[in-house]
Amino acid sequence: MILILNFLNEHNSNLGEITQIFVNQGPGKVSSIKNSIAIAKGIAFAKNIDLYGFFSEQLINKNVDQLVKIDKRNFTNINLIKPLYSS
Repeated sequence: MILILNFLNEHNSNLGEITQIFVNQGPGKVSSIKNSIAIAKGIAFAKNIDLYGFFSEQLINKNVDQLVKIDKRNFTNINLIKPLYSS
């Protein structure tokens, strides 16, 4: 969590300014995905903000700026997230 707060501080932002969270559902290592989803869910619940899951394949050329442009119907609501783990 301290890394997230440091990141926000470096970019002159804070948790109060966040209106939605996008979390990668995989593929990836089990512990990394579980931790990411847990932290994202905790922040979303505490701040009552929207939380969406996406898969790496949805990003063209790993451009995360696309996330805000993609229609949210293509994302998974956090309550329905089904992570894709790799070994």
